[in-house]
Amino acid sequence: MGQLLKAACLSGLVAILLAACGGAQATPKATSSPAATPSTSPSATALNCSLPVALASSGPTQQGAFISLPAGSFSTDANSGMTYDATTRRTRTTQSPVLYGDGGMTYDRPYQRWLPVTWAQVLPDGTAYVYTREASPTPFRNEVHLVTVATASDRVISNQDAYHAIAYQPEGIYVDEHLNGTDASHGLWLLDATNGSLKAYPSGQQATWDRIAAGAAWSYSATGNRFGSNTFARLDLNSDVVTTWFSVASPSPPEPGFKTIRVLGFDGSDPLVQVYVDEHTSEVWRLSAPGQATRLPNVPLGVLSPPFSVTDAQGTWLIAGDGNVYLYGGSAFKRVASAPSGPTPGATVAGSCS
Repeated sequence: MGQLLKAACLSGLVAILLAACGGAQATPKATSSPAATPSTSPSATALNCSLPVALASSGPTQQGAFISLPAGSFSTDANSGMTYDATTRRTRTTQSPVLYGDGGMTYDRPYQRWLPVTWAQVLPDGTAYVYTREASPTPFRNEVHLVTVATASDRVISNQDAYHAIAYQPEGIYVDEHLNGTDASHGLWLLDATNGSLKAYPSGQQATWDRIAAGAAWSYSATGNRFGSNTFARLDLNSDVVTTWFSVASPSPPEPGFKTIRVLGFDGSDPLVQVYVDEHTSEVWRLSAPGQATRLPNVPLGVLSPPFSVTDAQGTWLIAGDGNVYLYGGSAFKRVASAPSGPTPGATVAGSCS
């Protein structure tokens, strides 16, 4: 998120190229739709759920809230407070028993607790989550912590090298290796939550992996460039095979005019991606297979690339740069509600809508 650069304007068309890993590039079978402003979804009236959101912090304590759909009414949660603990250099809840994390906010609906981590770091059933902490006073080693939500039990399950937790799934904890002194990371490993053993994915060692979903890891930067990449790759978690799914014609980052491809969410197993052009321009595509890409109507995503999103049974939820809540439900992102406004704009989706 903190790696955005202003890009110079490009003339001409964006050439979309696809390549199997190690193979020659080929033109994909892509279809396009006009760049239209998303309208309120007709299906929004069918929604009947409460969407948790994290409000942008305007002071030492961050707060969470809920947006009730379809009405769009908004209410804060007095038990949602998060604050930074300078003593332990961690984020902590104000509600007891105290839970620690490395930042972010997620509402854990099964346990009705706000957790100080991002959505991907929480086990799908809500029973536990993971976070990373620098192993003081050793700056080149990280601790990976596992927290049991019901009891607030917090234990270190890895204390070696500079591994960083990116996702928690039933099969284990996916970690990458943080490059100290930078905001970059690379490689992928599966950390056993019971015994701390590590399984490497050798074919993915160069890349930075952004999301774990649909039996795969999806790249933030397939080349390992910390500024991002103009290619988008899939690492199959069973076969350890990397395949390039999508590419855009662009100078290499961070040269002027470069573009990057990031995950916005998922439509089932199909990734929804943002092609970031500059602070004012982004394209949205759905990828159904290597060589199969469909251009979707544009969404006012804003300067963050991409915004935080949550994918649940209803689709992918996000709050765009215009301050509205959008839901992808099969053909496009549709506006379903307005996000809360205040002295510090920038609310983000913090959990599933139910």
